[in-house]
Amino acid sequence: MSVILHNADCFDIFPTIADGSVDLVCADIPYGTTQCRWDSVLDLSLMWEQLYRIAKPTAAIVLFSAQPFTSVLVASNLRHWRSEWIWEKGNATGFLNAKKQPLRAHENIEVFYRRQPTYNPQMTEGHTRKTSKRKTVNSECYGKALTLTEYDSTKRYPRDVQFFSSDKQIGNFHSTQKPLALVKYIIETYSNPGDLVLDFTMGSGTSGVACQELGRAFIGIEKESDIFQAACQRMGVKQECAA
Repeated sequence: MSVILHNADCFDIFPTIADGSVDLVCADIPYGTTQCRWDSVLDLSLMWEQLYRIAKPTAAIVLFSAQPFTSVLVASNLRHWRSEWIWEKGNATGFLNAKKQPLRAHENIEVFYRRQPTYNPQMTEGHTRKTSKRKTVNSECYGKALTLTEYDSTKRYPRDVQFFSSDKQIGNFHSTQKPLALVKYIIETYSNPGDLVLDFTMGSGTSGVACQELGRAFIGIEKESDIFQAACQRMGVKQECAA
C-alpha cells in the first residue's frame, strides 16, 4: 500500500489532497496543555473546513485529546460529534498534585462523522454463560414446565473504555507517542483493508506503521523536521515521497 509523507504544516498540504479521497482521519492533534513548541492548538474552524472537503461523507474523523482541550474540541463540532473512547493508561501522571487531585490515568478519543462510517467492532472472548431457566405457566395436564434459553456465542462487543500499555519499553520516539496497539485498534475499527487513512499531525508515525501492518494506504503530515525523520525511519521511507 502507498505511503505519502509530508514534512510541512498541515494547512499547507491540505489543498493538495483530493476532495472526498480519505476513508478515515485519525490524528493526535496538539492539546495546548504544555509549553512545547509543537503543542499549539490548531485553528479548529479551518481544520473542520478542510477535513470535510478531504474526507468522504462516510469517513470517521477520530481525534485524540485530553481535558481541558477535549471540551473545546467537542464544542467546536457538536453537530457531528458521535461518541468517545477512553484510553486507560498503565502509567498515571500528575504526581506533583497527588495530594490535591486524583492522578490522571486516561485520555479521550473523540469520534466525529457526518454519515455512518465503517464500524468493525473489535470483539473479545468472554466466559461461557450458563443456560438459563425460566418458569412457564403450569398446566394441570402436563405439570410444571421449564423453558431453557441457550446462549450460542462467547463473543463480547467492545466497551468505550479500553486499556493499552504504553510503548516506552520497546521504543519511544515522541513524548506523546500513542501505543501502536491502540492506534491499530482504532484503524481496524473504522476502516477496511485498502482504505486511505490520513494523519495530519502524525508525530513519530505510529499511525503510519499501523497502516503498513494492516494493509491501509497512508498520508502523513508532520511539521517538526526531527520528529518527521523519526517517522520516516520507523516506516522505512527515506524522504518525502510516495512509497
